[in-house]
Amino acid sequence: MNFTFNAYYTLIAAVIVLLIGKFLVNRIEFLRKYNIPEPVAGGLVAATISTLVYNFWGYSITTSSELQTSFMLIFFISIGLSANFAKLKEGGKSLFIFLLVVSGFIIIQNFVGISLATALGIDPLIGLIAGSVSLTGGHGTAGAWGEILETKYGIEGAMALGMAAATFGLVMGGIIGGPLAKFLINR
Repeated sequence: MNFTFNAYYTLIAAVIVLLIGKFLVNRIEFLRKYNIPEPVAGGLVAATISTLVYNFWGYSITTSSELQTSFMLIFFISIGLSANFAKLKEGGKSLFIFLLVVSGFIIIQNFVGISLATALGIDPLIGLIAGSVSLTGGHGTAGAWGEILETKYGIEGAMALGMAAATFGLVMGGIIGGPLAKFLINR
């Protein structure tokens, strides 16, 4: 059986998942100590519960993406409004080195994605959508390019693959990034 949530119920479910994550991070020392983001903690619980409910009872939920574009625009505008060129200038040499390292990893993401897609005998554009498009660009870029790859290039499921890869990158970044940052700061 499938339950379909409209935009209102989808928003309520998202807020509940976020609040569960906030509760868990506030109560569990490990999550707080290693800076695991609240949406990641709540999302892992929601994903686990959803998987168990589907596997044991066959119930699933389809959520609405009606508000997705609006909320992504609000999110990216808020990031853009906080940009400060004076702060970038203060970063100096360290920031320039960081930029070079990140640029190198973007190239590596694309190389690995395209190479694996080619080795598996699938369209290299699928490797690209699973590479830097979604892992560096996130959900917004994956959504925009996924739609283009589906309509213009006929890559079926590019949007879903991009969203899945972006979600995987976000979750793994939260799980690995927090403990790694804590380790490096302590060092």
